[in-house]
Amino acid sequence: MPQESAGKHAVPRKSRRVLWSLVVGLAVLATGTVVYVTSSSAPDAGAVGGRPCGSPATLKQGPACGAWWGIYTPPASGGLLSSVTTLERQVGRKFDVVFAYHDMSETPNGQMLRDDEPQIGRDRLLLLGWESERWNTSDNIPWASIARGEADHSVIDPQARRIKEYGKPVLLGFDGEMEMRKDAGTPADYVAAYRHIVDRFRTLGVTNVAWVWGVTGYYPFRHRWKPFYPGDAYVDWVSYDPYNFARCRNAEWQDFKTTIKPTYDWFVSNGFGKKPFILSEYGSEHNVRDDRARGRWYADVPDVLEDLPNIKAVVQWNAVDADGCDFTLTGPGTLAEFGQAGKAAYVRQSLPAAVTQPGS
Repeated sequence: MPQESAGKHAVPRKSRRVLWSLVVGLAVLATGTVVYVTSSSAPDAGAVGGRPCGSPATLKQGPACGAWWGIYTPPASGGLLSSVTTLERQVGRKFDVVFAYHDMSETPNGQMLRDDEPQIGRDRLLLLGWESERWNTSDNIPWASIARGEADHSVIDPQARRIKEYGKPVLLGFDGEMEMRKDAGTPADYVAAYRHIVDRFRTLGVTNVAWVWGVTGYYPFRHRWKPFYPGDAYVDWVSYDPYNFARCRNAEWQDFKTTIKPTYDWFVSNGFGKKPFILSEYGSEHNVRDDRARGRWYADVPDVLEDLPNIKAVVQWNAVDADGCDFTLTGPGTLAEFGQAGKAAYVRQSLPAAVTQPGS
């Protein structure tokens, strides 16, 4: 477990949301010849160690064994689908989960699903992060206002209907890393807002959503998390965002296991173990002492996940944040190691059938 004294922990990332229309193309990655495979068509998909899992994957529980392999990557000039497929060709497989952020404005940034997201969702699972911010005006909708229903007509109900019309399964999170927010309300306000949103979706007959509740995962913040929990009846997935900040925060270099396990253990020992976990953001900075360390960090991911069976999905955050912390898959060997890790049997699991069924 990481030490909690000064300098041993990196502080959580600050705002990592960016206006969709202002995002520049993703970093240039190494190119090369790859063999492109999908997770569901791989010969060992749905099995671990050659043994079948025994039951199909579901939206609310994830794969019966193993974990889904996902990505967040900024949209390039050709759109998000272009960025995703470019990276898929480079790593040699299709991603199971693709993460996209939305605000609660009435602009296109607030529309679910936006632009080419429906195309991405034809054979991938979309993870949508819904923020109670309005990026165009740099303000937010207070949680208490959401709980009172003041955003129902203009924001909540229209997006619920859009997702219902989309029809395919969606993972949807509301205000991830909420324990960092100081301008939106109290933990009780957050719980009330979260429950209100879920209740509105249920009232409108939206059945193709699994609800994701996510914190930073920054271990010294663990005492903050329980007051924000909306309850088992409202949460399908528990999420956290572990990062190896290294040089970016003057932090000690941590391997993948050390980065993710303390928070995992805390969740399991504090009553959350009945829920599937998702690393909805994870990544590593560069190691200034060893150019190839970041590649080895990603190479460890499948083996570490096998010892942490509650983690049913992992989403690499392939971007540079607002503070200049670089979590892109760049540097000697990094992209190749990440690509090889993504071919491990443990992270080549089938998606729910409704994701890949034509016309569903």
